[in-house]
Amino acid sequence: MTHSTPTRPAISRDRVREYVGRFASAQIVVLGDVMLDRYFWGDVERISPEAPVPIVHVTRRSRRLGGAANVAANLRALGVQSEVISVRGSDREGREIARMLSRRGIGGEGVFESPGRTTTEKVRIIARSQQVVRADFETDDVVDGTARRAIYDRAREKAASADALVISDYGKGVVLESEIADLIAAWRSRGKPVLVDPHVPHFEWYRGVSVVTPNTREAHMAAGIDYRKGKNPSTAAFDLVERLKFEALLVTRGEDGMSLYYGERQEVHIPTVAKHVFDVTGAGDTVISVLAAGMATRADLVDAVVMANAAAGEVIKEVGTSTLSADELIAAFA
Repeated sequence: MTHSTPTRPAISRDRVREYVGRFASAQIVVLGDVMLDRYFWGDVERISPEAPVPIVHVTRRSRRLGGAANVAANLRALGVQSEVISVRGSDREGREIARMLSRRGIGGEGVFESPGRTTTEKVRIIARSQQVVRADFETDDVVDGTARRAIYDRAREKAASADALVISDYGKGVVLESEIADLIAAWRSRGKPVLVDPHVPHFEWYRGVSVVTPNTREAHMAAGIDYRKGKNPSTAAFDLVERLKFEALLVTRGEDGMSLYYGERQEVHIPTVAKHVFDVTGAGDTVISVLAAGMATRADLVDAVVMANAAAGEVIKEVGTSTLSADELIAAFA
């Protein structure tokens, strides 16, 4: 078997422009847990007399799509036709997500309403670009009944017409062990790529997918892939790839870039391009979106990873979840 660890692969702006030009022809389905990210922005001028906590004077509010919905938003920003398949509550937050998807031109017909369910909402209070606190409103109950059947029937049907499937698994009850193997088989039997942003306890469920994209912590927890000084993670990484029959494993490593394990024990380590890091929230969504867009349009795998790495370097310059346009992705390559 061959074994290679090349330096960061070169890719020209013209090559990136060629790849990005194909994105509009792609249709990608995102299955997973949708969320609403709500932000309160302000300044801290004093400490509360009631408790040793800062008082944030809120000057602005905003809301953004989160979870699987943010992956779809990233894809749409790149010019890809995207659709979300998920569940939401019949509450205000669920209706808000539906409206936001519609306004962005993202297919939301597959986001099924489940009365009595709490739509996941994450509320962040930001003071001078620093997150002060986050409050989560959610349920992680397994989706069941009519919504469950509707979700997985639609996801299997889409394998006939769409170009790729992204599974955005936040462990909130949409991705199910009893359904996922059949869904993966439905897409892979047609030669369509399936990419997974994983939830650690579910790693064994993803057998046979194209690419899994854990971060360093997730990779360590799931398979003992250890990047600490003096450690060689390659053996553990390739053991995982071979055991679960992945085509590739992409570990996102924050300030240390990314590591790709694929093929006949080939590996590529790509340093980060980010010079300033303000917030990594949603960066994994951007990575898997660019990677999926590349794979759906038959880009070279390593080139797609390099583009995803550059995209991540751009979005982490912003506070909160954000998206990157096709033009901004091209411009990231000098």
